[in-house]
Amino acid sequence: MTTFITGAITPLGRVLVHELVRQGEAVRLLIPPEANRAGLELPGVAFVRGVITDGVTVRKGVTGCDRICHLLDLPDGGAAPYWTRLYQEGTRHVMQAALDLRVASVVQVSSAAVLTPTQPDLPDPADEEQPLTDAPATLAATVHLAADAVAHDFVDKGVPVKYVYPGLGYGYVRAPSHGGAAEATLQRLAAGHPAIIPGSPHLRLPLTYFRDTAQGITLAHERGQRGDGYLLVGESVTWAALWQQVADVLGKSVSPRRMPLWWARMTGALPPLLLDWAGRDWHFANDKARQELGWRPQTLRDGMAATWEEYQAQSWGARSAAPVRAMRRA
Repeated sequence: MTTFITGAITPLGRVLVHELVRQGEAVRLLIPPEANRAGLELPGVAFVRGVITDGVTVRKGVTGCDRICHLLDLPDGGAAPYWTRLYQEGTRHVMQAALDLRVASVVQVSSAAVLTPTQPDLPDPADEEQPLTDAPATLAATVHLAADAVAHDFVDKGVPVKYVYPGLGYGYVRAPSHGGAAEATLQRLAAGHPAIIPGSPHLRLPLTYFRDTAQGITLAHERGQRGDGYLLVGESVTWAALWQQVADVLGKSVSPRRMPLWWARMTGALPPLLLDWAGRDWHFANDKARQELGWRPQTLRDGMAATWEEYQAQSWGARSAAPVRAMRRA
């Protein structure tokens, strides 16, 4: 079994590569020429140097592969029309190669942020029937929506595409990538920085451990239905609950400070990655992924505890202030 992966240099992509290698899979990665592939040079990993908009290179990478994991390596900023066109073109090349070469399975890795946010006063979570948003809050959501639409066209042509919608990711990621929400909360508190609640304390975040997302992607290949989407979200928790669980893992006490969202953005109090999800309520259910894929995500506390153990095993605990400062500059 050989899997072709785009976006392997993203935090989730790096975790996915390590998980597939651990399972004994052969992996082929499309890597931009200037990309840092440190931590990805593993047994069973082959590299194809090139960009996603080069159809010839994409086809070369897909040739001989049984599966495709299509992740987007999204920028932190820039003009939405440019990035939208780029990833529409890139997704079209990936899907066309999958069609022509009769790839057995394609997983389009999207984001829960492409769905319409929920209402904080409604207790019941939304599921995959939640409509797509008509007002994406971030550049990433805008680009994911456009790329997903291209993939949908190829579903109609018979390409076995399944969609997964991960929540806000966290976990240990080997350098040079960051650990997403874990470094913005777990490492932040470990380094002695104050806990901050940007905006309303009642809004919920859909958090997903990176390794659980990687497992969900594998299960979608094996058990997912063509054209179906699966929410890969763990627990949806308020900011206060998130900080409390992080504090419990660290054995610390915590008294989060409220901060207006605009001020958090302007001062860089928390990284843009986390603030992109702030200001809206995200309360989603993972019942479909559990029932149809057999997905079993960890609890937030267990996922954060596992992340902290990995940080400590790599001696990151003693140096935790450095990654936090790096995230604040991101």
